[in-house]
Amino acid sequence: MKLQELLLDIFSSGELKNKKGFSINKFGIVDETIYGEDLEQFKDRILQTEEFANCEELIIMKHPVTLNDKGETINPKTYKVKNDDKHTFKGKCYLLSLALTPEMFDPNKMHEPVLDGACITPTIYDPKTFEPKKKLVLEFSPEFSQDKQIYELGTPSMVDDIKKNGEFILRKQLHETLDKIFDNPENYQVKGEKGIFVRGLFEEVVTNNSNENMNLVGIETEKQTHISVHFFEADEKNSKENEINLKLSMIPIPIELRDKYMEELGAKSIHVTREEIEEFLKRNQN
Repeated sequence: MKLQELLLDIFSSGELKNKKGFSINKFGIVDETIYGEDLEQFKDRILQTEEFANCEELIIMKHPVTLNDKGETINPKTYKVKNDDKHTFKGKCYLLSLALTPEMFDPNKMHEPVLDGACITPTIYDPKTFEPKKKLVLEFSPEFSQDKQIYELGTPSMVDDIKKNGEFILRKQLHETLDKIFDNPENYQVKGEKGIFVRGLFEEVVTNNSNENMNLVGIETEKQTHISVHFFEADEKNSKENEINLKLSMIPIPIELRDKYMEELGAKSIHVTREEIEEFLKRNQN
């Protein structure tokens, strides 16, 4: 199974839908994305896809920046995978997210017939008014020939009438096609293509005939010395009379104090105050 088929199956089955029927990621964003720890339940199925068949170890990342087993920072990259491309992720693989791209349409193929010489184009927005529009395209030959099929349509007198006016048949065929389109418009919709965004860090990536090798334990990594602690505080600069605006601020603390900070102040999350953080750092200075 290809990775795209797996994602389409997951989203169509509703395995990641909320009560309102939307697909949402862990940040509450409505889209077709499986992010972070939500990937854990699909880990075995991901490893069975063609793209991850040669993955020796699949590690699910829970955050955009994480540490490897040597304490070095892992920063993920994003790869766009088309259904007709060959992407293989090999070796040790850190995976942060899988997402389906929006449906994309080739402008050179948007007016090509889908069925019965006809098609309904995707929605196109007028650049001036932003009004959504669709186009119904009917393909026919202006040089309609009166071949032997004409003689199979009816009586000799009717055949004579048709021979005198070939447009009769053409009009009849076009009307019939229009009836089919209005009865089943979904059969005539131009189909787009959905790709995949794979975000992670991979020891080796094979794309068609090219290889990309990456050293996961040294190249473009740096040892993390601090973590960021975020909190809300009054934004005096942008506050008005009888109104207090809040801003999100940050203070770095040494990484070796992370566990102690979580034990003492972690439960407060972003509701911790600047004074409490500064007092914590003062008490724990070497």
